Amino acid sequence: MPHAKGLHRKKTVTHLGFKCCIKRHLRHSSIPGFLRFLLFSILAIALLLPATARAYIESPYGATFQSIRMPHLPRGDEPWVRGDWQMVLAANWMNVWSIQSDRFILDGEEISLNAGLAYGLSDRIRIGLVAPYIVQGGGVLDSSIERFHSSIGVTQGQRDQFPRNRLNVSFEPLGAYYPLLMRLERMIEDRYLPRKYPRSPFDPPLDLEVTPETLYLSGIKPQWIPEDSLSSSNRSGPGDVRFYIDYQFPLTVGDGFFSVRSVVASLQASLEGSSSLIAGDTGRTASLSFLLRSERKPHSYYWLMGFSYSAFEDREFRLLELPAQQWTFRPRLGYQMEDTEFFLEYVFFSQPVKDFGRLSADGHQLGIGFSTSAGAYRVEFALIENFLTYSTTPDVGLYLALRRNL
Repeated sequence: MPHAKGLHRKKTVTHLGFKCCIKRHLRHSSIPGFLRFLLFSILAIALLLPATARAYIESPYGATFQSIRMPHLPRGDEPWVRGDWQMVLAANWMNVWSIQSDRFILDGEEISLNAGLAYGLSDRIRIGLVAPYIVQGGGVLDSSIERFHSSIGVTQGQRDQFPRNRLNVSFEPLGAYYPLLMRLERMIEDRYLPRKYPRSPFDPPLDLEVTPETLYLSGIKPQWIPEDSLSSSNRSGPGDVRFYIDYQFPLTVGDGFFSVRSVVASLQASLEGSSSLIAGDTGRTASLSFLLRSERKPHSYYWLMGFSYSAFEDREFRLLELPAQQWTFRPRLGYQMEDTEFFLEYVFFSQPVKDFGRLSADGHQLGIGFSTSAGAYRVEFALIENFLTYSTTPDVGLYLALRRNL
C-alpha cells in the first residue's frame, strides 16, 4: 500500500497480484501530451472523411487494470447498406479510485484509443473490427476530482490521503489472515518476516523483487507470499482486438416511442491483448448480444435496449478466480433533433471477480452526452460516471469520438 501524501519515498505498486516498484515519479505531462497528439490526429483524419452515422458510443465503460477483462457490450443499431465502409476513431479517459483495506487499492488513470472499421456485406449483414491501444499511468485528474468533491460536499473516501496522479495498484490476497501473521511474527525474528502485522492501509508494500519464474524454481507457491513485487512504471500496449458480425432485420411493432423498429443480433470474438498491461493477458473471448430499438424521428425521444453474454477462455488471474461468463445490460434513452441528439446510457455488468470482497460486486455506470453533425462527419462526446458500486467501475471518465462513412 502507498505512503501518505507528503512523504517523499520510493513508490511501490502492484501488478494486480504482484507488487511493482517505481523508482521515478510519473511525469504529469505524459498523458496530456499524448492526448493532444491523439486529438490532432483525429481531427486531421476527420476532415478527409464524408457522411455521418449514429450508434452506441464505442467505449468499454471500464479500465482494464480494475475489471481485469471487459465483457463485450451490445452493439449499436445505426443503419448500413451493402458496400458501405464505416470508420470510427474513439478515445476514452478513465480515472479509477477503489480501495478495500487489507485487500486492494486501485488508483490510476487509463486512456483507451479505439480504431474501428466496418463493412456492409449486405443491407442486413455487417462485419468489422475494433483495435484498441491502451495507456496506463497516474494521470492528471486527481486534484480536479478532489476539488469537485469538496465543492459539492462529498467526502473524498480516503482519496486525499494517497499520492495524487501516481499509478498505484496493489492487491493483498492474505489480508484476511493478517491477525494470524501478527502472531507468527512474535515467534520468528524480524529479518525473516519484514512486516509488522496487522498492517496499516497506509503502509508501503514489501520491497521484494519476486517473479513467477523465481517462485516456480524455488518451489514456492504464490499463495504463500503475502505481498509480491514486480518492477513497473507507466504502461502502454495493444488491448484486445475485437471482431464482430452484425445481423439486423426490421420489425414493426407499435408506433412512436413505444414501438419496436429493428432487432440487431451480434456475434463478437476478441484476441488477447498485450501482456505489458497491468491486467495482463485475458485470453480469448466470445459473445452473443441482442439489441432492440424504437422508432427514431426528428424532435422525439427514442430508446435502445441491449443484452449480451460473454464467455471467457481464461478463468483465473494471478490469485484471483474469475467467472467463466459475464452478462451485460445496456439501455439508452435519447432525444433526436435534426442533426443533433442527446442521450443517457446505463451499463450494468455482472461481477468481474469471484469471492474477493468489493471486487466481486456488479458494475453500474452512466454515460450522458450528445452527438452532432459537423460538416461531413459526426462528433460524439460523453461524460461517464459510476454509481451504486465504486469498486468495479471507474470514478469518472471522458469519451470523444468521430464516426464516418467512407
